[in-house]
Amino acid sequence: MSLIDIEGLRFRYAGAAADALSGVDLAVESGEFVAVVGANGSGKSTLGRLLGGLARSADARRALVCGHDLTSTEGHFAVRRDVGVLFQNPDNQLVGATVEEDLAFGLENIALPSPEIALRVDDMLTRFDLGALRGREPHLLSGGQRQRTALAGVLAVPRRVLVMDEPTAMLDPAGRDEVLAAVRAEAARGLTVVFITQEMDEVLLADRVVALAGGRAVFDGPPAGLFARHALLDELSLGLPPAAELGLALLERGIVPELTLTLDELVVALGARSPDAVRTPTAAESLPAAATASQGTAPPLAGATTDTAEALAVAPLGVVCRGLSFRYDEGATTVDALRGAGLELAPGSAVALLGPTGSGKSTLLQLVRGLLTPDQGSVLLDGLAPKQAGHDQRERRIGLVFQMPEMQLFAATCRDDVAFGPRQLGWPAAEVDDAVAGALEAVGLPAASFGARHPYSLSGGEQRRLALAGVLAMRPALLLLDEPFVSLDPASRRDLQAILGDLRASGMGLVLATHDIDRAYALCDSRIVLDQGAVVDAGPWRFGAGGEEALQAHRLKPPFVVELWRRLGRVAAEAPPQLAAAAEALS
Repeated sequence: MSLIDIEGLRFRYAGAAADALSGVDLAVESGEFVAVVGANGSGKSTLGRLLGGLARSADARRALVCGHDLTSTEGHFAVRRDVGVLFQNPDNQLVGATVEEDLAFGLENIALPSPEIALRVDDMLTRFDLGALRGREPHLLSGGQRQRTALAGVLAVPRRVLVMDEPTAMLDPAGRDEVLAAVRAEAARGLTVVFITQEMDEVLLADRVVALAGGRAVFDGPPAGLFARHALLDELSLGLPPAAELGLALLERGIVPELTLTLDELVVALGARSPDAVRTPTAAESLPAAATASQGTAPPLAGATTDTAEALAVAPLGVVCRGLSFRYDEGATTVDALRGAGLELAPGSAVALLGPTGSGKSTLLQLVRGLLTPDQGSVLLDGLAPKQAGHDQRERRIGLVFQMPEMQLFAATCRDDVAFGPRQLGWPAAEVDDAVAGALEAVGLPAASFGARHPYSLSGGEQRRLALAGVLAMRPALLLLDEPFVSLDPASRRDLQAILGDLRASGMGLVLATHDIDRAYALCDSRIVLDQGAVVDAGPWRFGAGGEEALQAHRLKPPFVVELWRRLGRVAAEAPPQLAAAAEALS
């Protein structure tokens, strides 16, 4: 019998009009590493919660996990001992005052003897490279360290299955690598892993991939098999890993003989030297024009037009921050989120705000928007302090889109939700109507089709767009976005990138705080890098001559096309013509 043996699994949330899962079949053998993918709302997280015994009232012809029947009360509770669940946000499951205490928490709850608890905790500290952090408070760790602590806490109790629900979504690149390395090591030990993800390159780590749509499994097979079915990927709102996306464009042009899935395969296919024989460009070398061209805007979103984007634009706004410092008081602990940060945002510019988890990006955005008041320093709007510039300068001219903006939706209809901000500004009814129509059109949710719908009837990606429309309706000159691509399926990310590209083309200023370096590179002209609350690098994108090292020193990675160019080990004068497809394929 399979370790996970499910047939016809159905589940509906209380009060919901439709099933979240509508007949899933799934078999997972002991020791398998299975990725689960699908569009927002396809049922991935619901499946993960059911496998871990965290949701009840499942119905199925057969639903056995580690021999426990999920449809019975006894099995529902018993499965929690054998199946560990790791969530997207580690802060949701860290409970101890120190790393050591957090690892001991689960073991204490199953009443293991103290000597055995101590041995298990020491083993987990060693296995997950947390020994030097055993006495640290979890909230003072980096994102990757916190997620590794949460993972170690889950596996401190002996498990047969590990379910992971987008565990890297909120991490910086270095933290993501740490967690993925830890997961690979556990899989190599024989742990059965069910890995839910929106990151297509992470799918390549798995033995198999299961794709969900409409609460059903519509594909079950090797990752290469899924990525070879381009029509199905489009239907499921998925995509290809970056190397495969570029490789497909090159394959269609007859430049490479077969589809590549990884960077190593692509480098070899392009006829470079051995993937290990790489050379960092010298100061005299630069990226080929084809790669730097990828900084242009994304293709226009269907439904959005240049006219509607231009209608949203107002006079550009410049912002100068001088010596910004801000400290959070958390009981007996204080955290310096920003330490003397200074930066300048030119009117109409598009700037990527980069940095490791906890570097101060979100705090800086909230200071610029005026939601926080700096302990020291100043924010100037077109050379004026906010009080001199007037209340309207921030309330109307600067828009902030939070990391999970769909959590802000509250009105009974999409139209009323978008109209809330303009109404609060006291605009005449006709001007409010025009603003709402323009904002909904700009995000690809035309009022005629979506205006009367309830926000919660929309898909996850549509809700994210609706929340953006609510900010755009106030016609900001500067748009601040905090990790806008997190938790979106690949198709929704492409849509959002296209929207932001249209807004940028209209002259609206953008500040994009993100870990998604490829989309930052595609949308923004320059970058600001924060680390430990300080600005450590700023200016136009630059690579070679130490530019890549400046990113890597702060837990970041260069964009994919830049890394590809480095791996090819060629100078600009030898730019291969096949790289001319890079910008088009990756935009």
